[in-house]
Amino acid sequence: MKTNIIALFFLSTLLLSSVGCKKFLDVNKDPNNAVDVPVNVLLPSAETGLTYAVGNTLSINGGIWAQYWTQSPNSSQYKNLDQYSPAEGDFGNVWGNLEIDALENLQKVIDKGNTTNQKQYVAIAMLLKAYSFQLTTDLWGDVPFSEALQGDAATSILNPKYESQSDIYNGLVKMIDDATKLINPDEATPDIDDLIYGGDMDKWHRFANTLKLRVGLRLAKKDPARAATIVKSLQGADFVQPGESALQNFNSTGGQQNPLYGALAGTVLSKTPNLVASSTAVGFYSGNSDPRLNAFYAPVGTTVVGIPQGSFNNPPTTTVSSPSAATGANATNPASALAPVKLITDYEADFLQAEAIARGWLTGDAKSLYEQGITDNFAAYEVDGAADYIAQTAIAYPTGAALETQLKAIITQKWAAMNGNQTIEAWTEWRRTGYPSFFTISKASIIGAGRWPGIFLYPSSELTRNPNAPKTNHLVYDKVWWAN
Repeated sequence: MKTNIIALFFLSTLLLSSVGCKKFLDVNKDPNNAVDVPVNVLLPSAETGLTYAVGNTLSINGGIWAQYWTQSPNSSQYKNLDQYSPAEGDFGNVWGNLEIDALENLQKVIDKGNTTNQKQYVAIAMLLKAYSFQLTTDLWGDVPFSEALQGDAATSILNPKYESQSDIYNGLVKMIDDATKLINPDEATPDIDDLIYGGDMDKWHRFANTLKLRVGLRLAKKDPARAATIVKSLQGADFVQPGESALQNFNSTGGQQNPLYGALAGTVLSKTPNLVASSTAVGFYSGNSDPRLNAFYAPVGTTVVGIPQGSFNNPPTTTVSSPSAATGANATNPASALAPVKLITDYEADFLQAEAIARGWLTGDAKSLYEQGITDNFAAYEVDGAADYIAQTAIAYPTGAALETQLKAIITQKWAAMNGNQTIEAWTEWRRTGYPSFFTISKASIIGAGRWPGIFLYPSSELTRNPNAPKTNHLVYDKVWWAN
């Protein structure tokens, strides 16, 4: 069994590196030589397309804009992100990874699985489709949704309409609910071709509940009544448990590595260290005696050194720390190749439940789940001392305090846990809540005083290709519909 697992994974990742992500992961039919691709090939292709997007470009954007990392003064690859000045073309690859490599192939799993009565494949694909669409709309705002992925339909739609984020969120809830109804561990399930949970449908059920909880809480400030209805529907549900984070693992062989390390160590960047520690995050961990500091960053001697966000024009007088290999972002440490890409983690599930309970939308013990979230994150990085950390007055859950004080504690600790592993989600949660409240505007910003990055730009290729796309692009400091 282990040999077969490795063989299938090697197939997906080797082809990814040898013919290019888009070519392999977009399992399309040649109109002159149609190929009937089975779901057990389509599913790992789609999963890898999604983890490639989350673990590469989105990890970088999130890592810088959530102020874990900043541009190294000794290189220049990501200066535009620290300046808050990305171009439309900077988003073309990740748009393609999500829309084509992930979503199109997930739709093929759904279409094929419905035809062949392989319902558990359909359920997994629908859940990952909902995950991918939430990610897409959270980054770009209005995007194609109900008419998307219809290029192969009997009545094809090649230029799908754009829909409001509010409507898309309604569709996400329905998609998750429909997928959940299909889950039946007693039916034939995927196995080695599911690179995330190995076909364990009980875990996928808990993933579904956790994803729905995330969807509901995203609306908590914009539409609290609607958010409460979604969250309350999950009363009594099970969520992602300790040790069962939804993730894809990688290894050290070329082409089978963590996608961020694969890019940093590849022929273009040639292991040039571009990402270094931001003093925003380093200051938080140091100021709270947090032993995770050395799990997320590579010390310089015995000390982790960060620099202010966007200070690449003022070279420091000492060497700055790089991200640790555990994040996949250390260009010079081959152990980065082994870092997994995480979609939803056990500690995220804990913090989501803590927030829902604090708001009064689920029953339970918010304090216990808050502490469990910290503990699960310490365990994920094999760091000791969680109990001592939690016992500090500044970290202890503020039982009895105002709701906003409790939310600030929960989201700040969620941010502390997501360093280098769920960076784009951390940035999204900051946009939703305003926490952490200690972010500093980049010293390199060129978008005007008091402005922050709030949304991705539509890629120029999409604006010119689809006549239903918006006629004008966002400004990077615009906000998505649900934003704080």
